Amino acid sequence: MEFFSRKKKSISNSQAELYGNPLQFYGQPPLENISLTEFESFAVDRLKLLKTVENLGVSCVKLSDQYTRKLDSESKTLNFVYRPDTDDRKPQTGPSEHEKRRKDHISHFILRLAYCQTEDLRRWFIQQEVDLFRYRFNNLSSKQKLEFLHRNNLQYNTVSMSLFKSLFYN
Repeated sequence: MEFFSRKKKSISNSQAELYGNPLQFYGQPPLENISLTEFESFAVDRLKLLKTVENLGVSCVKLSDQYTRKLDSESKTLNFVYRPDTDDRKPQTGPSEHEKRRKDHISHFILRLAYCQTEDLRRWFIQQEVDLFRYRFNNLSSKQKLEFLHRNNLQYNTVSMSLFKSLFYN
């Protein structure tokens, strides 16, 4: 009988590139093997997070302070915290930011597969993921937002506040 120790997995270059950023469009599916228990726990945690996003969207104004506080709290509970300014090289307790981003990435694809069976399920999944993305994008700094846009080849020009107001209110 062989026993394997749980060594800390080394981070490959592709994983570092994939999980090095606080936000992603989930363009690449995960290619690694995971255990069945990890698969199940990732799926259950992601579903809890998306249910929280749904419930908060009904009970609070989206992206309000109350909405943000409650979603922050639930994200911490489920280890989906996305702290965009965290440096993984600094000592920290609990899972590293890389591990949280890995969990986020894998769990997204697990539920993406599970929720593609019917149009209603697909619509529900997409709506919750969009709301979660909006919440995370709003938590990024201006510099990180620009980096995200450039990294994903989304080219937008910055508009002055006065021009924005004139376009928005007219």
